[in-house]
Amino acid sequence: MNSATKTLNLQSLTADLLSQTNLKIDNTFSSTWKSIGFNIMLRQAKFSKRSGTPVGDITYLLMLWVWLKVDSVAMFSRDALLSFSAAKKDALYDLLNREDVDWRKLQLLTAKKVLKANSKSRLCAFVIDDTVKTRSGKKMPGVSSHFDHLTARCVMGQQIGVLGIFPSKKT
Repeated sequence: MNSATKTLNLQSLTADLLSQTNLKIDNTFSSTWKSIGFNIMLRQAKFSKRSGTPVGDITYLLMLWVWLKVDSVAMFSRDALLSFSAAKKDALYDLLNREDVDWRKLQLLTAKKVLKANSKSRLCAFVIDDTVKTRSGKKMPGVSSHFDHLTARCVMGQQIGVLGIFPSKKT
């Protein structure tokens, strides 16, 4: 095996978006959250909490930390969480650990909403990506050995499958 496999530096729409110098990603994320109607989709997916910070706020924070390029929820909680909410780190972890929360239904509702929004443009292709998110630590749930094609090695982590759409550009 070739362990010196080079990763390609492919430009993406996300990378282009995040590289803009005047971009305030939290404002962009907030306006997109509202325009998609994400709180409605959370209710449709039966996301709920009995007390404390509303489930919509917690879900918003869990999705936002990824876009802020923070490595983990713990680092986000330590460095930036108080800038966005009075919620504590435990509230984020509690929502992630709940087994009754149907994340797949939320993904399905989001995909339907995006497909409906893009139905006016011609759909070029579906893009399927399976990425290995490397994890380390003791007694981590959902972690197993996977072959990472980028490094050409077996690593401990989680296999993440994503289906995306690539719409044609409007001319």
